Amino acid sequence: MSKKGDLQGQTIVFTGHPKSPEAFLEVERLGGKVKAFPLIKTGEVSHQDDLFMNSLNSYDWLIFTSQNAVIVFEQKLARYGVIIANFKFKVAAVGSRTAHALEKIGLHVTFIPTTYSADEFVEQFKQVSSPEQSCLFLRGSLAKATIKQGLSQQVDEWTVYETLPDINNAKELSAYIAQYPNVFVAFASPSSVHIFARDIAPNTGWAKINIAAIGYVTAAALKSHGVTVHAQSSTYTWLALVQEIANWKDDSQK
Repeated sequence: MSKKGDLQGQTIVFTGHPKSPEAFLEVERLGGKVKAFPLIKTGEVSHQDDLFMNSLNSYDWLIFTSQNAVIVFEQKLARYGVIIANFKFKVAAVGSRTAHALEKIGLHVTFIPTTYSADEFVEQFKQVSSPEQSCLFLRGSLAKATIKQGLSQQVDEWTVYETLPDINNAKELSAYIAQYPNVFVAFASPSSVHIFARDIAPNTGWAKINIAAIGYVTAAALKSHGVTVHAQSSTYTWLALVQEIANWKDDSQK
């Protein structure tokens, strides 16, 4: 007999790769199957490194919105031989995973918004900062201007990594869905949504698959393509999304 929240007979297709195995393990614990076809890949960008690595302590705040930025920042610190203990700035992070990644490399996180989105960050950051403070936002190449335009502080932007489509995985995912259409496809970013819409949906369509999204921004990107979002997590983690998929499956069978 099916138990509440189980995933028996359900395959979850991840269009991004979780930084920890928790989400995959939860799918398997609930009786489901995991497939992963990350639709985006990242590469380090270094052309601004000299400028910003030599001026880090001139900023009052460093802002991170992704684990990718933290990973690349750690690589830059090692390459430049910079000691974290010498830093005087405060650190702000969007998301518990990003904060955890920062803590792992020795940076204490002073501020995390209660909802893990750039919009909420802009609203809540004013409670812990003052307008005269300066900020450095370590971003990916596709990051929106929400933080720079939304904050009253001076915000400099340091592009530390670029986001590129993974064409091979897009082709493999398209072939997989053609063979196994009744799967749950999980998205964590508008970038992955747009790649799917451009490179996969013309071949597979959207109608036969179920759709899951992390956060309202990714859900909005899906809806802009006329797609129904069946499961959506307000907590910005893959694990939370898996739990929402399991709850949706349970409700749909009542």
